[in-house]
Amino acid sequence: MSLCDPAAAATAVGKPLEPAPNTSGERIALTLKDGQPVTLHFEEQGSGPPLVLLHGLGESSFTWHDIVPALAARFRVIALDLKGFGRSDKPDDDAYGADDQAALVASFIVARGLENVTLIGHSFGGTVALRTALVESLRASGRIARIIVIGAPALPQSTARYLDLVKTPVIPDTLAAGLAPETLARLLLSEAMGGDAKVTDADVEGYAAPYRETAALRAFFATARAIVTETDRAAVAKRYKAIDVPVLAVWCRKDPIVPLKAGRKLVAALPRAKLSVLEGCHHLPQHERPQELIRLIQKFADAPRAP
Repeated sequence: MSLCDPAAAATAVGKPLEPAPNTSGERIALTLKDGQPVTLHFEEQGSGPPLVLLHGLGESSFTWHDIVPALAARFRVIALDLKGFGRSDKPDDDAYGADDQAALVASFIVARGLENVTLIGHSFGGTVALRTALVESLRASGRIARIIVIGAPALPQSTARYLDLVKTPVIPDTLAAGLAPETLARLLLSEAMGGDAKVTDADVEGYAAPYRETAALRAFFATARAIVTETDRAAVAKRYKAIDVPVLAVWCRKDPIVPLKAGRKLVAALPRAKLSVLEGCHHLPQHERPQELIRLIQKFADAPRAP
């Protein structure tokens, strides 16, 4: 993934579309300068200051279902399916890095006319949240008030080493293609929750559903490779010095995917960040410790906007 800022070319061209048949939520067509339109799916509940939720690798807006109702009692909660995931478009264009996604998120925020946004990202979505704050046109607008990142591999080489396997496409692609979406979802959920968690059938179905679409696995691996092939940590850390809004980094102490030490390094690289560590969870606090996560989000998002 390039360390330049293609996200700075984002344009606020957004055209609301009719909801897709037999689905909940809304869709919006976004166009980036010199690019093709991309249609993203999102779900919105509640009213008040906006929270924009960005899911992680292999997830979708479904990942937030345990915490959205409580948050929607006080906030306007918008859960977005990133390009390539959930019910959003999955073009075969290889533009699945964090900066590519950030360009679309920035365009989405402008197109929806959102102000005073708390941007919340889990795992890869946390990386996208930080990169969105670096989009030049968006940063100048002051639309993002604060950011929450949850177990995010936002600095290169932050993920567990075994994930480097995706650099060799044939092995993981072939193995994954041979698994039913339900089996793949159960395996990924079990790994993310420490291997001994009771994964419900409803959660398996929610995570598996998007992977019945042929293009979903291709987008998954394109994103995974973008994560593990970005290697210049110093250059990325230097870019983060320009993020001038408060950042709350939330980490599970036992995270097996993005270890806690990565969270400590990320906080050290950000000018206005603090770390909050959750006990008794792994990589999915939105399922493992939803009440604790809700309280952290509410307290941080309710804080007066710093000058």
